[in-house]
Amino acid sequence: MRFFIWYLFVLSLISQSCSYDKNEIVLLKVSELGPARISDSSLVVVFEKELNKKIRIEYTLSEDTALKRLEDGEVDFAIIPNNTESCENKNDLRTVSPLLPRILVILTYNLPQAKNQTVKELFEKNVVIFEEMSRLDSMFFDSFFRSYDITPNQRDSYFAHQLNRTGWNDSSFVYVGLTHLHNPIMKEMLDHGASFFSLDDVTLLGKGSSVEGLKLSFPKLYPFILPKSFYKGRPLKPVVTIAIPDVLVTCRKTENYLVYKIVKILDEKKAELITEDNIYTLLNGQQEMRNIMYSFPLHRGALNYLNRNKPSVWTRYASVIWPFISILAIIAGAFASLKRHISQRKKIRMDSLYTELLQIRKRAIEHKDEGHVKQFLAELGDIRIKAFDALMENKLNADESFTIFLSLYSDVENEINGLNVKNR
Repeated sequence: MRFFIWYLFVLSLISQSCSYDKNEIVLLKVSELGPARISDSSLVVVFEKELNKKIRIEYTLSEDTALKRLEDGEVDFAIIPNNTESCENKNDLRTVSPLLPRILVILTYNLPQAKNQTVKELFEKNVVIFEEMSRLDSMFFDSFFRSYDITPNQRDSYFAHQLNRTGWNDSSFVYVGLTHLHNPIMKEMLDHGASFFSLDDVTLLGKGSSVEGLKLSFPKLYPFILPKSFYKGRPLKPVVTIAIPDVLVTCRKTENYLVYKIVKILDEKKAELITEDNIYTLLNGQQEMRNIMYSFPLHRGALNYLNRNKPSVWTRYASVIWPFISILAIIAGAFASLKRHISQRKKIRMDSLYTELLQIRKRAIEHKDEGHVKQFLAELGDIRIKAFDALMENKLNADESFTIFLSLYSDVENEINGLNVKNR
């Protein structure tokens, strides 16, 4: 019987820990770009090394599919754009960490007049080629167009996969995509002489730029500056645009320690990730991680890592706590002193009663006549009444000292009564 109970106990432990003891972690990424898997392989290499587990990564075109499979427990983590607005079981999902950003890239090809055009004119007066868009990308561009009051040139617009690459030299168009910087189509266009289009002057950032106006209607994006010469000497000057990070999400029930370790890897092993693929220079740091508005709340394990060096409550509130403790110490000391004083006064009062009893006893032995004995008995009664009055007024304690008083009182009374009997 004992063996059977022990077996059930071990079995329950195994069932509770199976989720984090498994040797494989399945990660599902929303991605439409095959070449994006190059950077994902870098992530897999570092995760497998640090977690000592096999990492299997799968791909899907739908954010809804990714979240559904995550909620159903088919995958452990998902990488999705941080612009998910609706989800049936949103309370069960948590953000682990931001990953690489998707950047709004606008390129112009054979459009020398574009540098003098506004954003609205650029999209309304030229052929526009859109990168393949998911539902969430479409939601973003709807906000983007509303913010700039753009009515896109729908008649002459099409998607990048429809572009006739052999006829580029005879074409002029605007390419736009919410994409990673290793997008091969973007690089191919740059190699053919395309130019970056900036949403605003870099000097206006922080001073009411149009990008900051866009953020008001789409708060999950953040301003992003493409630096000079990041790709084969281009752009020639900084380009102002926006970015929305991909985020690593998981279920709320995922163990805190595993999420903590993953966030720690992304933070401490960034240099190693950059060695594998230099695009990880764009990986957000801890400070940026705190400032991003997420579709899902941060997981408890991620919060534990971010707050690991946070001063304790004692340290943070020492300036308030110490004076309070000092005041309490003074009050406690004063109270203890008062208590000792009261106890000392009660002791003195009881000692005086002892003394009065003994003095009456002594006088009774010296004066044994009947007249004095009656006087001594009356004095004893007065002392007894005085003692009980003091007890009722809390000037004496009903403790062992009072018991001794009563015993001494009884002995003296009996002794005097004995003297009275002898006199008869």
